[in-house]
Amino acid sequence: MNAETDFLFHSNTRSKPLALLLALLLGATLLWAGDKPWNAKPYQQWNEKELQAILSDSPWVRVTLIRRSWRPGPERSMAPQKQSGGIRQTPAASSTTAAPVDGGEDMEQMNVQVYWQSSRVMRAATARQAVLHGEKVDVDQYASQPQDEYQIIVRMQDMTPFQQHGEKFFQDNASLQMKKAKDKISPTHVVYEKDSMGLVQNAIFFFSKTTSSGAPTISGDETEVQFSCKIADSTVRVGFKPRDMVDQSGPAL
Repeated sequence: MNAETDFLFHSNTRSKPLALLLALLLGATLLWAGDKPWNAKPYQQWNEKELQAILSDSPWVRVTLIRRSWRPGPERSMAPQKQSGGIRQTPAASSTTAAPVDGGEDMEQMNVQVYWQSSRVMRAATARQAVLHGEKVDVDQYASQPQDEYQIIVRMQDMTPFQQHGEKFFQDNASLQMKKAKDKISPTHVVYEKDSMGLVQNAIFFFSKTTSSGAPTISGDETEVQFSCKIADSTVRVGFKPRDMVDQSGPAL
């Protein structure tokens, strides 16, 4: 073995542990990423546990606290509690029926749940959950149905502020702010979904996907999109990261 060969041999030998370590780290990273249900398996195979993870702790869901500064509404106006968490939705055109993430809340401070509902991940999850609860739903059709606008759902246990103000009020007091592009857009409209007693259950905020010039409102390299909404004396602000909002098929907004 000449000097050059000896150097290459020992160099390669020393590099093997490092290469092995890098391979293990890469494998662990890929395993961690693949462990997320929206990356690990198709939505037709999601089980209840995985659905709860998607609907309560995923890039498409944000939860923040708000201090209630308004007089509580009547007991019948409180959203029903579900110990299992997540949201429940009956997929139809734009129909949702959500439930709070938490089983119980200090009514001086309440959780506000904000869902990026237009994504195929959220639509597939809510449709799949409906199927597991015995409802007849075409999950494929509902999940893949093109959405003309971004849809963000706001939900909290006491929806009294939404009962007190109309949809136009919240249209004028909500926005999406791009962190990188610095652009800020307002909702095109807001829609309340109400129960059989006429009480607001969900407030759905619609945002255009394109600007007046035809450019995307959320660019492919955007790092964070902040949703804000004035509710009573507080302003709710939550950030969504488009780069994390990806499933097996790619970006999912």
